[in-house]
Amino acid sequence: MKILHASLTREFAGSEMYCASLARGQAQSGDDVRVVVRTTPFVGRWRAETGKALTIALPTWLPSFLESWAISRIIKGFGPDVVHTHLGRADVKAGRAALKRKVPWVTTVHLRWKPEMARAAAAICIAGWQRKDILATGYQGALRTVWNWLPQQNPAATQQVEALRASWQAGPKTMVFGSVGRLHGQKGMDILIKAFMAAYPEPESDVRLVIVGEGADRPKLQALIGPERRILLAGYQPEMAPYYEAFDAYVSASRYEPFGLTILEAMGHGCQLVCTRTEGPSEFLSEASSKGQIIWAERGNVESLAAALNMAQVQGRGHITYNLQPFSLARALKEVTEVYEAIIPKPST
Repeated sequence: MKILHASLTREFAGSEMYCASLARGQAQSGDDVRVVVRTTPFVGRWRAETGKALTIALPTWLPSFLESWAISRIIKGFGPDVVHTHLGRADVKAGRAALKRKVPWVTTVHLRWKPEMARAAAAICIAGWQRKDILATGYQGALRTVWNWLPQQNPAATQQVEALRASWQAGPKTMVFGSVGRLHGQKGMDILIKAFMAAYPEPESDVRLVIVGEGADRPKLQALIGPERRILLAGYQPEMAPYYEAFDAYVSASRYEPFGLTILEAMGHGCQLVCTRTEGPSEFLSEASSKGQIIWAERGNVESLAAALNMAQVQGRGHITYNLQPFSLARALKEVTEVYEAIIPKPST
């Protein structure tokens, strides 16, 4: 099958990793896959993550109003069986090009349903909670929920993990809480910082909080942290495995979380989980929750999250083995292929 993905954002976060990881998996399975992205500082990351799939970066001189035309030309030259878009700009630009070329168009709903998705032949939900909102719009295309999968990660060397913890002045008994995500209000990093300070007001407490990611809220968060040396804003990190291995507990403090790919990554490294009761995690963590493997906190609530952090420390720093079978790439590839096959015209006999 020939597949063209499009993701026209200016960053590389969970939704972009989803697109790149899906393209890589499809290419490894024998499909002819190409990915259209914008020229940004993350083009190298795109090419590394998409593997055998060909990444095509739109040139920097191309004005916005010509992006749809350029993608239409790519479609004409490549001749894909399906165009698969990721997030709003791609839905508008690549979706329009797919319709013009009469190529079946699939959109993945990474966040919430948007009007520009309505003309897609199929929509893939990343969690079941999205279906109700989509069905309420009267959408007539094919609709299927396909859970995210655990992305491929390079293993972390022991010395990398030890060096990270040493840089945080974290000893063998130090409890390190970690969180990964954009520094944006949606991710609740401000709530996490306040909760950490409330849970551990004594400067001598042997705990650390490491937040990985970048975003517009960095100055606000740094102001919240002030002189507190136990909290670190580590910035964007291209290789996350050493960080997850260095964390004792992973915290998702989001106010809104459609799924939570970083939570899956943390599970893959056996981190203890502290999560707010947001949309996606409340659904896909139900099995782990029933086994007592999740410590829940109420979203946007400093006191609730502080209590959850204290509970995580009391429970200890041991490695947790989660059931990751529902989050296999092979399962996701099969389900996405079934979506494609449902909308690709059958050859006439």
